[in-house]
Amino acid sequence: MIKRRKTLTYWHDLEHSQWLSRDELKRRQLVALRKLLNHAAKHCPYYRKAWHREGLLPASINSLADFAAWPVIDRATIREHRAQMRCAFPLPLVTKATGGSSGEPLQFELNYDSNDRRTAQMYRGYGWAGGEPGTKQLFIWGGALSTVPAWKRWKMALHHRLDRHLVLNCFEFTPERMRQHFMRLNRYRPEVIVAYTNPVYEFARFLDEQNLKPVSPRSIIVSAEKLHAFQRELIQDVFQAPVFETYGSREFMLIGAECDRHAGLHLSMENMLVEILDDDGSPTPPGEEGNVVITDLFNYGIPFVRYVNGDRAVAGFDDCSCGRGLPLLKQVTGRRLDTLTTPDGRTIPGEFFPHLIKDFPAIRRFQVVQSDPEFITLKLVAPDLTADDRSVLLDAIHACTGFTVEIELEFVNDIPLTKAGKLKVVVREVDCSPSPRNGERRPGGEGHPLPSFVYEQTPETLAPHPQPLSPCGGEGRM
Repeated sequence: MIKRRKTLTYWHDLEHSQWLSRDELKRRQLVALRKLLNHAAKHCPYYRKAWHREGLLPASINSLADFAAWPVIDRATIREHRAQMRCAFPLPLVTKATGGSSGEPLQFELNYDSNDRRTAQMYRGYGWAGGEPGTKQLFIWGGALSTVPAWKRWKMALHHRLDRHLVLNCFEFTPERMRQHFMRLNRYRPEVIVAYTNPVYEFARFLDEQNLKPVSPRSIIVSAEKLHAFQRELIQDVFQAPVFETYGSREFMLIGAECDRHAGLHLSMENMLVEILDDDGSPTPPGEEGNVVITDLFNYGIPFVRYVNGDRAVAGFDDCSCGRGLPLLKQVTGRRLDTLTTPDGRTIPGEFFPHLIKDFPAIRRFQVVQSDPEFITLKLVAPDLTADDRSVLLDAIHACTGFTVEIELEFVNDIPLTKAGKLKVVVREVDCSPSPRNGERRPGGEGHPLPSFVYEQTPETLAPHPQPLSPCGGEGRM
């Protein structure tokens, strides 16, 4: 109210529009798309020139199918042409930054109205899991790093208190700290738990192995990494609460979320257009895996028009028995981060490194490799990184990992991509198999290789949250 934001109005509108027919939602998408393309062609020099060369005119878009002929962009496009892609019209903008989970941190702009809309879509998606604003929530999330100014940490703490949020730092998951977190959880008695997928799974394993019984929240909302069936099963068993998976990124916040039918991820269709394309740019047949391509219909700061975000997903948008007109994205397959371990029993979620490195603009690309329990190599494409920045970077990493593991900074000219054209940001080459549970052989035991939790592209994916939770997973308030 003080800042005259429209978040609550947009949230109210989304609660209504989710029940509209698919055809009506597509009609609204088309109207918003035309406005966005007209804006970009008029006020963004990059798009005006690029589309003119291709003979593409916004007025030629008479259906969503017509949009399939337009070119795609990617992270490299924005990095190279950011100034020319930015709206030249005097529109109040704010700068955001991804955590670089793809290995290439990115800065971009968005307008305030766009931020209000994406916050509203997060409210609605979390509301499906009973996590609407006002509910008492506990976050198993990334804490504020030492690189964050003290005033900003105080501001974040104030927002947490006002929002009824308690944050447990998952970057400090030693057995001793997890036991402390367990006691804080039971004292706080949250209605909803919001968490990175792998840390809450590790927490659930710890509680199960130690025979510790946590209070049962109304629900558990997970994000930042792919949720596997065995993880969902254990988390639900330990906490005696349903798990809701979400999918998002810093560029767009909440892209999709589960409703109570758990049949897939309802896409935030009113605010964005999501396509699944093959490597040639053609629509991927239903049931086959392709590249996630997103157009943000309301970011007039730097319009993301057919942005290939690096994620992979199974094509085919189904209907849900819940009755919502919002299409279901069946499965996101290509955004996974490794969890690293230290000899003193810490588990370091892969999100920690994007969370940290986004605050170092000189780092253009990075990769973390753990080839030995006591040794982690951080490869950096960062020729301009200063000695002071190196010292701050190492101190921040050791604050999380402790000193039982050695950290080496290796400066390289390039970091090669995989055969699939992806950059594996966090690579674990040491065995870290889960312990069997109740005599069962969990994935990762003999004969059951542990899934490779390698994140191959953003979200900051992380995390689609407007609360000032952490530079890695959430969006700071503007």
